[in-house]
Amino acid sequence: MAYITYIIVFLIIIVVTILALYVFSTYFSPKKLDEIAELIKKGQFKSAIRKLDEILAADDRNVYAHFLLGEAYRMDKNFQYAILEYRQVIKLGLYSEKVNEVDVRDKLATLYKNQNKINDAKKEYMILTQIDPNNYQNYYWLGYLFFTAGVFDKALDYFKKAASLNQTQADIFYYLGQIQYRTGNTKDAKQAFMNTIKLDSANSKAHYFLGLALRAEGDVEWAVKEFEIAQKSEDIRSKCFLAKGSCYLEIEHYPKAIIEFDKGLRTARKGSDTELNMRYFLASAHEKMRDLQSAIEHWEKIYEQKKNFRDVEQKLRQNAEFRQDDRIKDFMIASLSNFEHLSRKMIESMNFEVQELKVLKDSEIEIYAVEKEDNRRNTRRVYRIIRVYRTTNVISDGYLRNLYDMMKPKNAQRVMVISTGEFGQSAIDYSNTRPIELITKSKLIELLKKVS
Repeated sequence: MAYITYIIVFLIIIVVTILALYVFSTYFSPKKLDEIAELIKKGQFKSAIRKLDEILAADDRNVYAHFLLGEAYRMDKNFQYAILEYRQVIKLGLYSEKVNEVDVRDKLATLYKNQNKINDAKKEYMILTQIDPNNYQNYYWLGYLFFTAGVFDKALDYFKKAASLNQTQADIFYYLGQIQYRTGNTKDAKQAFMNTIKLDSANSKAHYFLGLALRAEGDVEWAVKEFEIAQKSEDIRSKCFLAKGSCYLEIEHYPKAIIEFDKGLRTARKGSDTELNMRYFLASAHEKMRDLQSAIEHWEKIYEQKKNFRDVEQKLRQNAEFRQDDRIKDFMIASLSNFEHLSRKMIESMNFEVQELKVLKDSEIEIYAVEKEDNRRNTRRVYRIIRVYRTTNVISDGYLRNLYDMMKPKNAQRVMVISTGEFGQSAIDYSNTRPIELITKSKLIELLKKVS
């Protein structure tokens, strides 16, 4: 009888224990976990973590406890531990009204993204597109991650999917525009940036990149308007001045370009690429206006900061004569009447008679001249087509071919080109086998010394 009594008592103890565990797991434990959830909401993270550790020490498979522990760690900025807890929730895979898989994976993906664990973040967002396919944010973040990695084809697909699910988010269209602009699709880029601005008119970068897309398509007037809107943002103000100046430079409005570049120099950070580019294009504008002294000053300032910037060293080397002799500087910026006067004097100093002088443009004069008569009898006088060209451009063989073709119609026997620019090797080779004489800068300086 005693043996049977022991068995009955033992069974009663087991039943009571099971009943107690059941009551605890179905009533007391969830209630306690809900109380801990309130502690987390109140910011009492340390206390909540301590209590959750005690619960998990007794029941490591409690999904809600792991989830709350992940929440507490995340809100306490202990992101590494939060990741471990969320991963444990996913591993257990027992979801409920209080523990939602989409919510857990979304928080985990965000933590991975913020911790720069890009591949892990991508995996979570990929899963989220399967279990929550109508949420545009999952596609947006996948697009963003591929965009920042430079994988534009995949990024484009995800941003397009995000846009198809949500037409009201400006950032989606902004990144679509970025990808299309960077891959040379300026037409679609323009539309994407316009969509961005419709949704967020204060987006200065969208205005700026819309301006770049418009400039690439040749719509300079509209582009300048977009840059003027964008320059309200201090972050990109210098770049906007650079872009506006470049627009005016492209359409040969050099004085306007100079104004914009000068404004930009006052805002650009010293030594930055923006400042160096600003000076380089400002020098180009001065060069186009034949103000070589100002152009050289900017090239020299660039060279002081970065010797290998673009072709600045070559520019300074090519214009060494300009830096050393004021005569050629004055010749470059001389008024049209003085340019004409000096050109005539130079030709006469070379023992030619000027038969005809024509101003082709303010930088180029054509002279039809003949050698002066000498005392020798029966000497045939040689006629020349002479071009005086004040430029910094490199003269190619194409320029000489056109002049050579003009010889016969004008009854000329020779051609002469006097230039402040360089003669390319193709031009030199072409002239070597034809009656064409090239007068370089150094010879020009000697001629100017004679007539000044």
